[in-house]
Amino acid sequence: MITISQAVEEIINHSPFLTEVLYEDMANITGVARQLRPQVEKKLLIKVSEEAIAMALHRIKKKLKPPTSGIEVLKDTKNITICSNLIEFVISNSPDIVDIHREVLKISQNKKDTFFNISVGLTEATIIVSSELEHELEQILKNQKNVMKINNLSSITMKLSSKMTLTSTDEYYLVLKALAWSGISVIEVTSIGWELNMLFMNQDVNQAFSVIKSLTS
Repeated sequence: MITISQAVEEIINHSPFLTEVLYEDMANITGVARQLRPQVEKKLLIKVSEEAIAMALHRIKKKLKPPTSGIEVLKDTKNITICSNLIEFVISNSPDIVDIHREVLKISQNKKDTFFNISVGLTEATIIVSSELEHELEQILKNQKNVMKINNLSSITMKLSSKMTLTSTDEYYLVLKALAWSGISVIEVTSIGWELNMLFMNQDVNQAFSVIKSLTS
């Protein structure tokens, strides 16, 4: 059976937000203990006092390392682009995916300033295009099964500073943390080299842009 300290530490280790809150003294230990109590009791299957959890938090706090910081890279990032009027199709992977890619490229090449992005995962693929291509893409996908369509989307693309290294992890965390703390839902996240692309519902994109801009200003 694990101890109270082990249970609390396991919860903290799985929450970057809690780790940062503790390290930066942004919350009262007693208040955090009160919030964690149901989770700790669920793990231990016994009643636990808030005082015991608070003592465990004090011990854990002393061992915490400084939170990650990639703020210099974000401050040096000047190229942020918004693209609106997008639509996303989510499909199951099939042997047709290469032909689908080719067909979408063909219809998008003849249209100026058309947005097109395709990502292929293990079981699904997503195709994001400008809404003007919606009906043509529906025809291309008419024989595909389990097609899901999401309308009213916008993307924000950040061309991150060259100060970022290939092993950096801080920059993405800082951006996504700020969006999460603001209650903004990110529909899709993709990265290519030094480009970070995020997809939002139209009603969220202006607020998301403001949050991201505050990180880079």
